[in-house]
Amino acid sequence: MYLMKVDNLSHGFSRDVARRTKRARRAYVMCSAKNGHVEIRLESRLEQSVAQVLELDPRVRAYRAQPFTLEFSSNELLPHKHAVKPQDASYYTPDFSVQLEDLQIVLEVKPRAFLVEHSELLGKVRTALLRKGIRFVVLCEDHFRGHYLRNIQVLLPYLTQAAYALPLWAAPLQYLKPSELLGPVRDVLITGTPANYQLAAGLLLGIVRFDLEAHLFERMDFEIAPAFGSLGAFEVIRYES
Repeated sequence: MYLMKVDNLSHGFSRDVARRTKRARRAYVMCSAKNGHVEIRLESRLEQSVAQVLELDPRVRAYRAQPFTLEFSSNELLPHKHAVKPQDASYYTPDFSVQLEDLQIVLEVKPRAFLVEHSELLGKVRTALLRKGIRFVVLCEDHFRGHYLRNIQVLLPYLTQAAYALPLWAAPLQYLKPSELLGPVRDVLITGTPANYQLAAGLLLGIVRFDLEAHLFERMDFEIAPAFGSLGAFEVIRYES
């Protein structure tokens, strides 16, 4: 069992959305296994879903929420906004910074309507960040199709709460030939281990795969196939600007 590191042990936030008092909607807090089981504070359910996607994306080494504030007039990246705002200051705080193998990405996660309404601002942010060599990617609900986000929500606790058990649960599948891993999920899985445990472990370890957009994990009524060690099913965000 892991304990979530909070407050002084967690990464700093340029804007702490979970402690803002002048807001009309709730904030969200989750524990990030990928970042050392620290507390991640989020502004919306969509941001929470994207954080869960980042947790399972094998390309992502680490990420932070509300990581810095961009001040437009100076083009500086600030750890926090000025205590007293200068007269000509104009701020922007991104939702996430994401560290890939050799590339830093800034993600903005907003509903489709917001992106349309604020396209000029987002273009300004893109230009400012590109000057610093940082790629800027904007995401909305349209980027995640079908059942994908629900499946990620269901699968993530298997990794964060029982990572140590995954090899044991998936062991029966390791001995099957690729041809034996192909077919209706309930015909492929080996009796003795709960089906949901075995399938989750097989997916998270790259042993088997299924279409995460077309089918719901909970229904167990779909066909699976060998994954040959690939976790490509969890690589749905396009990080090209």
